[in-house]
Amino acid sequence: MWYLCGLGSNIDPERNLPRALARLARRFGPVSLSPVVRTAPQGMDSENSFLNALAVFHSDLQPDQVKQHLNELEEALGRDRSDPFSGVRDRPIDVDILETSGNPAFTGNAITETYYRQLLAGEPVSGERLPYRGRVLGEAPATIDWNQGAGHELVVQQGDNLLDHAIKAALPG
Repeated sequence: MWYLCGLGSNIDPERNLPRALARLARRFGPVSLSPVVRTAPQGMDSENSFLNALAVFHSDLQPDQVKQHLNELEEALGRDRSDPFSGVRDRPIDVDILETSGNPAFTGNAITETYYRQLLAGEPVSGERLPYRGRVLGEAPATIDWNQGAGHELVVQQGDNLLDHAIKAALPG
């Protein structure tokens, strides 16, 4: 099953968003990433802006199992999911499943956030530059993979469209 996820961070987002993406790539294999956009907080009282992006990956796991892994990722990066107000507090990372599909094509019909809808549609945005382990993420759509055969390094392939990447792996084989 293909997963379209929304990622957001407003606590040290330049550090936490790339860390979350690397963990997604280690867990699920190639992850397609949209450009990263800066947004104002919505539905919460905070002065910290968010960095947001879409990620697409494939997994044979069921949605509840993937959600469990995403929750564990959030907790590993410092989010306190036991706090009953965690949904309206600043967060190091938030990863939500926005849509699932049997193929790497998504409608976006259930997405309410304008910035996610724009990213899914491939509308031009000013992507944020996120340095991570000598690579740059966020300015353009990319595929991220964790190459275990080369000393566990992150591999980034830049491209033109989020969903174009979803149909091929970043690394052969």
